[in-house]
Amino acid sequence: MCRVSKITLSLIFFSIIANFFSKQKKIFIIISIFLVFSFYFFLTKTFYNVDCFYPSSKIQYNLFCSNYYNLIIDSLKEHKLYIGEDTGDEHYFFINKNDSKQKLNLLDTSTYKDKIYLYFGITPVLLFYLPFNFITKLYLTDKFLVFILSCLIFILSLFLIKKTTQKITDITNLPINTIIIIIFFIGFCNLLPFLLIRSAIYEVAISNAIFLLLISFCLFYYFIYTESSKKQKILTFFLSLTLCLAVGARPYYVLFIPVFFFFVIYIKYKETKNLKHIFKITVLFLIPCVIYGLFIAIYNYVRFDSIFEFGFKYQINHLDLYNYKPSIKDFLIGLKNNLFLLPDMNEKTIFSLTKTCEHRLGNDYITGAIWMCPIIFILSFVPFFLKKIYKKDKKIFFFLSTMTSVIIISVITTSFFGMVTRYIFEYLSIMIILSVIIYIFYVTKIEDCLLKNFFNLMLTLFFAYSFFINISLLLSIYQDSAYYSKEYFYLIKILF
Repeated sequence: MCRVSKITLSLIFFSIIANFFSKQKKIFIIISIFLVFSFYFFLTKTFYNVDCFYPSSKIQYNLFCSNYYNLIIDSLKEHKLYIGEDTGDEHYFFINKNDSKQKLNLLDTSTYKDKIYLYFGITPVLLFYLPFNFITKLYLTDKFLVFILSCLIFILSLFLIKKTTQKITDITNLPINTIIIIIFFIGFCNLLPFLLIRSAIYEVAISNAIFLLLISFCLFYYFIYTESSKKQKILTFFLSLTLCLAVGARPYYVLFIPVFFFFVIYIKYKETKNLKHIFKITVLFLIPCVIYGLFIAIYNYVRFDSIFEFGFKYQINHLDLYNYKPSIKDFLIGLKNNLFLLPDMNEKTIFSLTKTCEHRLGNDYITGAIWMCPIIFILSFVPFFLKKIYKKDKKIFFFLSTMTSVIIISVITTSFFGMVTRYIFEYLSIMIILSVIIYIFYVTKIEDCLLKNFFNLMLTLFFAYSFFINISLLLSIYQDSAYYSKEYFYLIKILF
């Protein structure tokens, strides 16, 4: 409790100082954003194979489930799609059959006809690894890419909050201390730090997918508020393309496509009631889906002799994932733990992650999202909030309804998948964005100065708690100095 009090008092003091310099809002905002970026860099350079951060002229093979995407690049250069050859060993495979030094443990890949394939989606290769290698002749590392994507996710989240709240309320008089706390909420408390602490192929796929999803929301926002029919067509095409690329990173994101498609068509219908225009928008939305779908189908067929097989059936994993049949029981267990599981107590960091059980998949160390970031309790006001927004601005109502639908689908789907911290990030990041939008909407409607200050103080206290518990949970993962960089290990020990 002493540590929580110190953090709370520090934040309140910082907020008071910031209010004395309200005319320099932009300076404080820039400093706050820089602090978040610095924290991200600190994490990625402090934990988990710290020497493997910057791109290099050679693929760094010696990491657990890391830099697999670079193996695809070398394979493509040799006009093949497999990344290694099966040695007959259950766990080890040759990257190059003529070089015994490249005998690696390629966990979470797929083996088919004595060849090893990457079953993770191809999108990160197409968007980042391949272009980077082509331009610089260097190999991008997973840690470096996750760091860059985390910074972009953070900025896009702030952008969406600003654009959305501008349409539904007057944010010009929002106190600078509130703005700073919101920036820190988005930066520190949405589980992005958990992706940075051990960036491997899983974290690349998820950060890539969330980044593309946020880009999709931005394109959808501009589609809603663009009056030009020509611009709407362009935005529709790229909105669909971005969603398809997100599916190429996280396959279950295909469930988001019908949601965006429905709202795009419905908005166009409400605007024009012209079937010809609606047909054109429909075609433009479906073109990227068909093109990328055909590309993936051919890619699958060449590798596994089936357009529907991604390699999941042949996955190298200690779990029998292919024969797993999701059940309602698993879903309910996943939902309960992903949202409500209490953190454990740990003498070194006070709070720590709790080992989950009973679910067939992903029995990982997690803590429920609500305990990590209780501000998402405000989402219980979503029905009333959307009702008010519908009367005020129907366009932003459709935008926020889309965001709500994405959250619901993500919570349900990931609860079927299992219980893993990175899964929680996928919906918690969007939950916090929507929670902050709702908070800003209601707090700016309060006229009583004392009451408004009370809610701003509550926001500060919520952040102080969320920040502290997130940091505690973060550092409870690795207690062994082997996971830290030497220059930071003793600093961390002093802090916790």
